Amino acid sequence: MRFGDRKVLVTGSGRGIGQAIALAFAAEGAAVAVNAAHLATAEDTATRIREAGGQAIAIEADVTSEEQVERMVQRVVQELGGLDILVNNAGTSHPIIPTLEQKTADFDRVIATNLRSAYICCKAAGKVMVPQHSGKIVNVASISGLAGQPMRTGYAPSKAAMINMTMALAVEWGREGINVNAVSPGHVLTDLVRGSIAKGVFSEEALLKRTALGRLSTPEDVATAVLFLASDEAR
Repeated sequence: MRFGDRKVLVTGSGRGIGQAIALAFAAEGAAVAVNAAHLATAEDTATRIREAGGQAIAIEADVTSEEQVERMVQRVVQELGGLDILVNNAGTSHPIIPTLEQKTADFDRVIATNLRSAYICCKAAGKVMVPQHSGKIVNVASISGLAGQPMRTGYAPSKAAMINMTMALAVEWGREGINVNAVSPGHVLTDLVRGSIAKGVFSEEALLKRTALGRLSTPEDVATAVLFLASDEAR
């Protein structure tokens, strides 16, 4: 039980990658705060954790709202007894269409959900972690933030900025005993990606040809990487 005494907040953990991360932390003994934009979605993950014998609370919060994020972190501290680990997983995308056909409103929404939310969640968690001189933050970025991808002119920059923010915070807060890292997955076999493949948005064959191991990663694969970065082994 690597996380038997740890309190963890995972944003966007009602489904997909976030849910896999929350379940993995709980299986390793952590008390988990499950966040989602809708309470029913968060409660679904929290219920699965409790049914397996773990401890979890479900929190509905819009992570683009600084006020709601601060209330969420306060609730985590009050109900779980502290905050040791933050995983910024909440995210969204926009239609994969030529840039000249994209709506600026979609760009704004993606930046707010992917980048701004991580920024304000880090700040809120930092108010707890910096005074205690300990903590782990893991941001879920994307391989899109490391390469030029056509028609991803909102999503890719949001993830590139998240990666840079991760490095900036790692330097600033490292002296406070806080580790800040990021993972940058490629295409992950979530329900959303499976649906996109079924609709022809992505070609699974083309994706596999670009993947060295010849298989797409799973949410559980990403969770394994996140747990390592949040563990004492990655101190």
